[in-house]
Amino acid sequence: MITPPRCTVCSRPLRGDQRSPCEECRGEPRFYRRGKAIALYTGMLKELLHTVKYDFRPELADALGSLLAVGLENDPLGDDIDLIIPAPLHPEKQQSRGYNQAQLLAVPVTKALEKPLAIGVLVKVKPTKSQSGLSRKERKTNISGVFAVTDCLGVAGQKILLIDDIVTTGYTLSECARVLLLAGAKEVSVLTLAIGVIEDNWRI
Repeated sequence: MITPPRCTVCSRPLRGDQRSPCEECRGEPRFYRRGKAIALYTGMLKELLHTVKYDFRPELADALGSLLAVGLENDPLGDDIDLIIPAPLHPEKQQSRGYNQAQLLAVPVTKALEKPLAIGVLVKVKPTKSQSGLSRKERKTNISGVFAVTDCLGVAGQKILLIDDIVTTGYTLSECARVLLLAGAKEVSVLTLAIGVIEDNWRI
């Protein structure tokens, strides 16, 4: 679990005299208001999330979603949320994987918060390369213009909690938030199970 002090925007731990927002978030502001990650993307959690993505383990995604819901307990991030939206996969990717792991992770959170889960409102309209292994510049270019909102009335004026499994540079979730805000959402916050450790190639 990530404990304070941590960045109020991306949730990465702060060290020494670092202040919030962290250097990464000050250098490149996000379109989401606030983000929270439960733990760092290392060790056993990294292995479990890899298994969920590539070994067809939907029941494991549900269990990890329960961990996500527990991590949100007594956190103001869960207050005053109108709608929960999972980060979408491109249809071809979802068909090959068998499910969208972000959607499965979101189900226990929707039950805990007693808020609706909106499926198909935010969609990925273009396939992309995997963000893994790409530099910061490549990640940003890779994800630009690939999301769309199918129901603007459904998100208009709503405070949205966007859920995904992992955040690294934050470009994917920020682009999702940007599209939702353009569609009329009042604000977007982000909840993920894990956050990646900063790597040198992200800064390039």
